[in-house]
Amino acid sequence: MYKNLALINGILLAIMVFFNGMVTKETGPFMSTLIFHTIGLITIVLIAIVRKNKFPKLVGMKLIFLLPGVLGVITILLNNLCIPVIGVTLTSSISLYGQLVMSIIVEHFGLFGMPVNKFRKEKLLGFSIISLGAIVMIVI
Repeated sequence: MYKNLALINGILLAIMVFFNGMVTKETGPFMSTLIFHTIGLITIVLIAIVRKNKFPKLVGMKLIFLLPGVLGVITILLNNLCIPVIGVTLTSSISLYGQLVMSIIVEHFGLFGMPVNKFRKEKLLGFSIISLGAIVMIVI
C-alpha cells in the first residue's frame, strides 16, 4: 500500500512542478513561491478544521523540527528558478537524483535519527542505471 502511495506522491509532485513552472512564468519565482505556500496553508487549515485536529503546542518544540518548512520553501523556490531555464523534466530528474543520493547517505549512516540501512552492492546496478539516466539527460 505504501509503495502505491509513494508512486502517487511522485505523480503528484510531477504535476505540481509543472504547474509551478506555469505560474512562475506569469508571476516570477518569488511571488509564485508565496502564492503556492499561501494556498497550501489555507488548504491544510481547512483539512485540519474538517478533521477537527487541535493545533499542537509549539512551545518547547525543538527548532530543528521547523526546518522542513524552511526547506519546503527553498525547494519550491529552487524549482521555480530552474524550470524556466532548464525545463520541468530536467529539473525533476536532477532533483530526484539529488534525493536519491541524499537518501542513500542518510540511511547508510543513520543520520537524523533514521535507522541504519547500509547501501548494499545489490542496489549498485539500480543506482548505476539511475545515475546514467540522469547524466544522459544533463548532457543531451
